[in-house]
Amino acid sequence: MAIEVERHYVPTINRAAEPQDEREQLVKRVMNQKVLVPNILSLMPAWPSAINPAQEKTSEEVDRWLATLKIDEKKKTKHRKRGNYNLLTAIYYPDCKEDKILALTQFLYWIFFFDDEIDTGGELTKDAEGTRQQIKDANQCIEDCLGPKPNYTPPPGVRYTVEMLYPILRDLRAGLYPVSLERLRRELHDYVNGVGRQQRVRTADRLPDPWYHFQIRSDDVGVVPSITQNEYAMDFELPDHIRYHEAVELIVAGCTKITILLNDVLSLQKEFRDSQLENIVLLFMNSYKLSLRSAIDRVLDLIREHYDICVAAEERLPWSKTDDKLNDDIREYIRGTQRLATGTCYWSYLCERYIKNSQVNEKWEALLDLSYVD
Repeated sequence: MAIEVERHYVPTINRAAEPQDEREQLVKRVMNQKVLVPNILSLMPAWPSAINPAQEKTSEEVDRWLATLKIDEKKKTKHRKRGNYNLLTAIYYPDCKEDKILALTQFLYWIFFFDDEIDTGGELTKDAEGTRQQIKDANQCIEDCLGPKPNYTPPPGVRYTVEMLYPILRDLRAGLYPVSLERLRRELHDYVNGVGRQQRVRTADRLPDPWYHFQIRSDDVGVVPSITQNEYAMDFELPDHIRYHEAVELIVAGCTKITILLNDVLSLQKEFRDSQLENIVLLFMNSYKLSLRSAIDRVLDLIREHYDICVAAEERLPWSKTDDKLNDDIREYIRGTQRLATGTCYWSYLCERYIKNSQVNEKWEALLDLSYVD
């Protein structure tokens, strides 16, 4: 039976423990546990997954591009070996033409490089001033490349994760229609500013309330720009009156939340080993004194809940009675939104960014190991 917990959307404080003790106590409760997580894809049965066959053809092109980046070779190798974002692109956009896959793959590399730089254990994790400058420079890059007067030349002195973004946004802009372009510009600003907010949460004295943390991540997570990039991948422009229709908004929000939730479950082992405790599973354990198993079950229940909301919203989509092309575009946009959830899950099982392939059995159940031994 699922354990119900009350939802709070403002930070709460556990005053029973000092800040450092709070983290230490949570680590002790979790340390050395193993837990079998069911096949999360099975929680989204109506949303299939597929892989773009062109991903193998573009793999060498991605390697040549990576070689040009001013990034530590060990970092590039780690992301290429464990992340395989070329595969993630192929799962997100299974019907995309081959000539657009490179720019989409480059964008996903940028997302992970940028996030990891500020995330726990990154170069800027504890550098508040460096992070503020990085956020400022990234926002300027977005305006330079996607604003009304495009400029694709990085200013001197910016960090590599800003410098590499300029040509990526240049290429994406070339394939986007005006409405989609403006939407992507706003969404990227939300994402970049959100990374800064999340860093402040991670460096706070106390662990955050799980519902508050979930809300701020849902508001500005990086999957939303990847949803808009379906319009680049499949060469269409969704009108704003369709994109912001209540049913479409609900599906975008729901799939975003599902993606965050399943990512927190499947990345739990990695984040625990990285001492990144701002994971909703661990935050549920901390705030509500749940066991590890109960906290994971609660997150899985939330995935089911948001999946049901998304499926129900499809009945209210604003289909046209006369415009078949618009209906095709709506259908593609919704499928692309769903793929952000199923694709992230499918990729997490196939790559080794979060867990080793040997930890996933033939039923696609994942055995997470909450120890510090890799």
